[in-house]
Amino acid sequence: MMGLFGTTKAGKGSVDEVAEMIETYFRKRELNPANQQLPGAEGYGWWLTEGSAKVYVFVQETPTGAVLRITSPIVYVPEHNREAFYRKLLDINANLSSCALSTHDDIVLVVVQRPALALDQEELDTLVWNIAFVADLLDNQLANEFSARIYTD
Repeated sequence: MMGLFGTTKAGKGSVDEVAEMIETYFRKRELNPANQQLPGAEGYGWWLTEGSAKVYVFVQETPTGAVLRITSPIVYVPEHNREAFYRKLLDINANLSSCALSTHDDIVLVVVQRPALALDQEELDTLVWNIAFVADLLDNQLANEFSARIYTD
C-alpha cells in the first residue's frame, strides 16, 4: 500500500492484514507460507529457520486488537552458574534494539511483541530479520560461555 509521496501506508492492524504481511514476507524469501504454518495455529502461526535459530511468528487477537509476536527459543538455562548467566542476559538486554531476552520455564527466548496497529511490511520484515539475527548470534555464544544446551524442539 502506498501513501502520500510514495510513503508506505500503515496498516489498520487486523489479524488478517498482518497474516497477509507475514505470508508476503515468506514469499519474498521464496518460501511457501503454507509450508511454514504451525500445526494447530489455525493459520495464524508460522516458523522459519535462520542459521541455527528457529523463529516463530504469531499474530493473535486480543481485547485491544491484533498483536504480532515473534519469538525464538535459543538455549536452556544452565544447571550451574545461574546467577552469572542471568546477569549476562540482563547485560545483553541493555544493548538490544527492537527485541529482548526472556525466559519461559527453563528456556531462554529472543522476543518482540507489538500491537499490529500501524504495522507496515517493512517493519514486519525488519522485526523478523532482527529476531533471527540475534537468536542465531546468541545461541552459540551463550552455549559456549555457560555450557548451556542449545534449544531443540
